[in-house]
Amino acid sequence: MSLEEAFVSKIKIIQTLRRAGEPLIAQHIAKRSRMSAQLVGYHLEQMVQWGMIVTSNSEDKTFYHLQKAYWTDQLLEDLSIMLIPYMKKMSKGMDFSQVKVSPSEAVIRNLFMFLRMFEVEIERSSGTTDRSSSNLL
Repeated sequence: MSLEEAFVSKIKIIQTLRRAGEPLIAQHIAKRSRMSAQLVGYHLEQMVQWGMIVTSNSEDKTFYHLQKAYWTDQLLEDLSIMLIPYMKKMSKGMDFSQVKVSPSEAVIRNLFMFLRMFEVEIERSSGTTDRSSSNLL
């Protein structure tokens, strides 16, 4: 699975949960997003580990919901306003002649690398010190 395909799947999950407006079990997320239960489960596990989604349990079922702290319309709009122009500038300045992935994937990977440079500051401000490696997919 390419990085781009993984992000598309995660975006579908986020959109499904936002539209639902309530926590959903994995099977309902899969059905509503038209993805396989296995693929949804894989991405949900990562998204929980990354703190994008939180879980709650009720009657032997695990429900998934978005972190309320940052999945607000205003924050998403603010991020778009900040990141899209940056990504456009980045792609205009990049030499894609030796790139082995799609240009959009190359820009996304470069943006992630840029964001990872701030990991120490993010950990310091959030009070966490876990430096376990994370998979971007």
